[in-house]
Parts: sequence; C-alpha cells; structure tokens
Amino acid sequence: MEAPGEKAALGPVLSEAVIGEVLFRLPPDQPACLFRAAAVCQAWRTFFTSPDMLRIYRKHHMAPPVLGFLQNTGRSDDPFPRFVTTAAPSPPLHHQPEFECVYSLALDCRHGRVLLHTTFPLGLIVWSPVTGDHQLLPEEPIQLDPPQPPYSDFAGAVLCAGPFHVLFAATSYEDVDVVSTWAILYSSETGAWTEPSTVHPGAVMNSPDVMSIMGPSLLVGDALYFTLGVLNNRTVLTYNLVGGALTVMDPPPLVRRDAFLVTGEGGGLGVAAVEGYSLRLWSWEAAGRWALCRVIDLEMSIPFTIGAPITQLKVIGFAEMSDTIFVSANGIISSVQLRSGRVRKFSKTPNSDTIFPFEIFYTLGTSLMPTYVSVLS
Repeated sequence: MEAPGEKAALGPVLSEAVIGEVLFRLPPDQPACLFRAAAVCQAWRTFFTSPDMLRIYRKHHMAPPVLGFLQNTGRSDDPFPRFVTTAAPSPPLHHQPEFECVYSLALDCRHGRVLLHTTFPLGLIVWSPVTGDHQLLPEEPIQLDPPQPPYSDFAGAVLCAGPFHVLFAATSYEDVDVVSTWAILYSSETGAWTEPSTVHPGAVMNSPDVMSIMGPSLLVGDALYFTLGVLNNRTVLTYNLVGGALTVMDPPPLVRRDAFLVTGEGGGLGVAAVEGYSLRLWSWEAAGRWALCRVIDLEMSIPFTIGAPITQLKVIGFAEMSDTIFVSANGIISSVQLRSGRVRKFSKTPNSDTIFPFEIFYTLGTSLMPTYVSVLS
C-alpha cells in the first residue's frame, strides 16, 4: 500500500516530448550535463540512451563539439604529440597509439581519426583515439625520390567516410635552386597510393636539410588546401580530390605569414589572421579574388594584457565541423565560434604554433556507471 501523499511527492510525470526538449538543449561540449540529466531517474536514463534519440540529438546540433586537441610538443623525450582533453568529465580516449617510434608529429585530425608522421621508423600512421586502433600505411610516399632527407616541408590530411583516405604532400629539391611540391593520395579500400601530382611554387623558406610541417589542411567540397611558406610570402596549395590535380594560388594581399586556413563565407575557402587585437577573415569569391568579409574585435573578449611587450595573439587552430577558430595569447587558448560570434577561454597550454582540434559527439552508453561512457561518432 502506498503511503499517503506518495504520488504527490513524486510529482507529475513528464512526457517524452518535454524530456526531448530538455535533451536537445544540453550543450554537446559539456558532457557533464548529460550525466546530471540522466541521474534524475531511470526513465530519463533510458530515454537519453535511446539510439533514436541520440541520432536526433546529433542531427539537432549538426556539428560535433571539440572535446580536446593534439599538440606537437617538439620534445625529443616524448615520442608522441600531447593529447589534451577539454571536456568534463574527460572522455575515455586513448592518448597515444600503441606503436614504437623515436618521434612523431600530428599532421591532421578529422572525422575521429588522427594522422601521425613518424621517424625511426619513417612512415605515416592513421590512429583512432576512440578505439585505440592504428594502421601503418605503405611506404611509397616516403620512398619517392630518395635524397637525404627525402623531403623538407610536408603536410598530410586524413578523410573518413567508410574507407579512409590520406593525402600526403611534401617539397623535394630537384636541384639547389629548383623546388617541387608533390602530393599523393592513399585509399584504405585499394591499399595503394596514386601517382604524384607536382607543382613548382618557388623557393621555400626552409633549407633542404630541415623537415617541418607546412600547416593543417582544410577540406572544402572536393578539395584539400594547405599553406606553404615561400620566400617573402605564404602560398596556398590546392589538391583536387576528384581529378588529382595540384595547383598553387596566392593568399590574400597584405596577410601575415601566420595566416590560417578556415572555412569562409558560404562554406568556401577562407583565411584568418590576427592584426593588432582584431581577427580578420577573408573569403575566396567566385570571381576569383579574395575579399575581407569580417573583422572580430578580440580586445575585450580574450584574456591578455593590452600593450604588454610579451603579448602575442595568433591563430593556432580551426575546427572544421564546429566552425571554431582558436587564438593563442601568451599560453591561453580562446575559441571563437564563427556562427554565434561567442568567444570563450578554451584551455591553457605552452605557446604553440598549431593545435589539432578533436571533434566528435560524446554521449552516454548503456551502463549505469559513469565509467561506461562511450564516444559515438
């Protein structure tokens, strides 16, 4: 028999439509909210872990949140990039692959996978921080034109849609004064690399015996974009994923060398750079020219001391799916969400030229224990 007033104490039962409205308003970049909501009662827990509701939740928010980032430390005593998680609670991710090498660099992070460039052995690895699995790619691009070292400036990109694809681009010295940049595409479905596409962008900043990363890639439609530092400028490389052509284009005029590739207006190619205390955004127009489309004032939004001689503002990362730019100011990383214009502190880290944001949806699993949380792409 129920105690008097027991039903009244429990209160009215909310309909699934009302619970759904609660779920859809939970921010995907704050997974702790999911835990709190699921702890309300068993009915909410069951509802929040329903595959149908999770699918609607992801569709509602469209872009997955940034749960952390990878950062190349440059330390010889640490063979893998630093993986920094920024979500609370921290997702149960693998922070490095189970692979032995002397040193490695992160080249790209997209669709839940990371592309690493290793030395000793020299190679490329595609790694999933979610499952911990990794795959060592065939060595064809590393062995192409084998002077020592085989290339100087290099970059890579990983694309995942069922079978994954990897693009690797690098510069090679054909002669003392002749530099060629080539790109080659790998498919996990065929297990093979394509023939290289080559361009001659001009003399690069680095000498032949220096290996350095060009910069993160940007995926726009059927093309991948990179930046390459050439003498007195920075050029943009374009690789067409359909035809395999590699071409060169100039960046916006008067843009500093640390310009960063971002998604522009209408989902096209864009470039971001900090000038003074402002973030300036350019877009590539259909007419075949750059246009300054937006200026965001960072003076009152990002924590730094205005006028301090050590203050350095710099774009160091871009999250494609969430359309978020990351700006560093003296070791403090702030995020600038382009759709909403929201600026907030993201993380503290030693000064870095580049970070690789890790974007993926983070949702509750079927167990009642918090340790059984799963990451669902």
